[in-house]
Amino acid sequence: MAFMRRKAGKPADVASGLSDMLSRLEQMTGYRADTDSIGDLSFIEWCEELARGKKGDGTDGLKVDGKPFRLDNRPALRPLYEAIPKTRADAKDAMLVVMKATQLGLTVWEVLANIYMAVRWEPVSIGMFMPAQATAIHKSEHRFMRMVRSAPELYKYLVTGRDVDGKKKQVGEGNVLTRKVGESLLLFLWTTGKVTTESIPMDIVTLDEVQEMALDQIDKVRARTGDSDIQFTLMLSTANMPELDIDFWYRQGTQEVWHTECPHCQALSDLSDPAAIFPTKSIGYNTGQFPGAPMNEYVWTCPTCGGWIEDPQVGRYIVTNAAAPAKLRSFLLPRTISPKMTPRKMVEAHGRAKTGNQKKSFWNRTLARPYIDADQLPVTMVHCLAAMEAGIKRGLKWEKRGDGTSFYCAGIDQMGSFNAMIIKKRMPDGRQAVVHVEAIFNDNPFERCGELMDQFGIAVCVVEQLPNVNDARRFANKFPGRVFLAGYADLRDDQMVWGDQLSRSDMRTAEEDRSRFSVTLNQYKCMQTALFRVREGTCLFPNADELEQDVIEDGKRKRIAILRDWVFFHFTKTALVIDDGSETENGRAKKVTEARKLRMKVVKVGIDPHYSYANMLCDVAWARAHGTSTFIMPDTKPTEGEALAKQAEAIGLPQTVVRIFEELPAGERCGRCVSFDAESSMCGERDLATKASAPGCPLYIARSF
Repeated sequence: MAFMRRKAGKPADVASGLSDMLSRLEQMTGYRADTDSIGDLSFIEWCEELARGKKGDGTDGLKVDGKPFRLDNRPALRPLYEAIPKTRADAKDAMLVVMKATQLGLTVWEVLANIYMAVRWEPVSIGMFMPAQATAIHKSEHRFMRMVRSAPELYKYLVTGRDVDGKKKQVGEGNVLTRKVGESLLLFLWTTGKVTTESIPMDIVTLDEVQEMALDQIDKVRARTGDSDIQFTLMLSTANMPELDIDFWYRQGTQEVWHTECPHCQALSDLSDPAAIFPTKSIGYNTGQFPGAPMNEYVWTCPTCGGWIEDPQVGRYIVTNAAAPAKLRSFLLPRTISPKMTPRKMVEAHGRAKTGNQKKSFWNRTLARPYIDADQLPVTMVHCLAAMEAGIKRGLKWEKRGDGTSFYCAGIDQMGSFNAMIIKKRMPDGRQAVVHVEAIFNDNPFERCGELMDQFGIAVCVVEQLPNVNDARRFANKFPGRVFLAGYADLRDDQMVWGDQLSRSDMRTAEEDRSRFSVTLNQYKCMQTALFRVREGTCLFPNADELEQDVIEDGKRKRIAILRDWVFFHFTKTALVIDDGSETENGRAKKVTEARKLRMKVVKVGIDPHYSYANMLCDVAWARAHGTSTFIMPDTKPTEGEALAKQAEAIGLPQTVVRIFEELPAGERCGRCVSFDAESSMCGERDLATKASAPGCPLYIARSF
């Protein structure tokens, strides 16, 4: 339709834009929809009237999936129906966030809420967002329309119009992606579409299946309400990972959690709390110790007094984040509130969750909690501090410039007016020593990066091309052959592919802006190797307390120990996730183009971990220096020299002697390879500069001594 093609970036008045859209629809159909006023009914009152129908007995009332709509058996859902604003003023600048388990009927709640707001507050434009176009179409045809057609009171809003003489006429149901209700529009959209998130002004946005949406996509959607006098946002989803998508917004709100009331001691408890209650304190097996409860069966129990709880839906929501803004309410709904979920089903599902993916599915879809498996976070703070202690023991110090003899490499993650840079040098035993870390805040951060290139005599540096590709290219061209621009691709066999030749596009580009030296990376494989270097102790660090810097965080300048407060923290916020394609959506298995196709991805947990990427790019530079498309990992087993050093330390020899032993080349070292030329320190096989103590590469052939 014409309004779907409006270009992004042009300011538009919401009221006039909506009027224009409605006029176009009316011209196409010839009719104007007719709606009866909801009057002063609240949302929950209106829903209950729909359920009763005209006859009052529910036979002609609202149906959901062919069954009568009802709330009397789901008291834990009533507070959510009561939370929908009644007036435009109540809704102004408000947000409602629901992090839920599966199969609780919340999509019904969202659809009805949108119809209610469309009728009661008309005219409004409501964007109903799903992750993808296919899911938006499915929701319109098989969820929205099925519900509307089931209830005459709803259906008439959609299809009854009046001609110019005021006579009632039947009109169409509208387009699959555009439904007209009175003077309001309901738009079925998706977050992966550029036009749908950029060009259409809206008063209200609702986001379903938020766990499939990135935080920046959510921000773009919410920006569509910027000119409205309402600006109401509603989002709901099953949980995903901590601090991402729905959990990020849940944490911003009131965090209202359902607490069941014990009929014996009146204590309020969250029976689904996996940290302190579920399952050992909230579920018991009855062999007669719970009077009145089903025999030889699992039953709900009170964590406080141990008594039998017959109905976990007797209770109330408790605010757990009292500091949240009053207009940002968030709710957590586990499956314990469902009348169809029994303690036996909960226990058995919990028992089946053995693997990381199974545990995540159970936590997300049953407990309504975010989850990330420990194996998906390769580096913890314990690993980081251990690598620092090992570095201190080896005498590592922070450096301000190169020593003139060591090999240095660097990695830069760039973000506009901020660059994160890490510099490493090779230790005599082949391990990495981080010697400088810097956060660079100014309008031209690459200028400071260039100064560090010169100060340390950096041999190879790798920097991400985006987001400021022109600045990155100019920086690379100042250091030809030493700075490489990194991009990402789904490389099947390699971690990285180097491309030193000029492409046709480069030839048509001004020389100072050309990207002559580049590298394409498999992000997952490169990040995995770089993080495991920290984890396995082959990348060491000096004392974190000896390097402080002024940084800008949340718009404020402060002084921090940058290694511990930022670098190590970023490492712990980088997850490596393998998705086997078995995830479900709306209770149905997703279609996967290849059977059980594995999708490997790097996930940013809660923050953008710039130093994880800077560290990874530094290791790519390290690999370039050795002329390989894979990382050469030093052997973490003790070398002959290290074994001798331990013996020397045990008998009390001075540390200077101990270090001499530690640095003896042993095992597969360049100095022991037939291709190594001692006079020039060159590898004859690969024509590269190296050291006798450097670790051997895949071409290593031992010489006879």
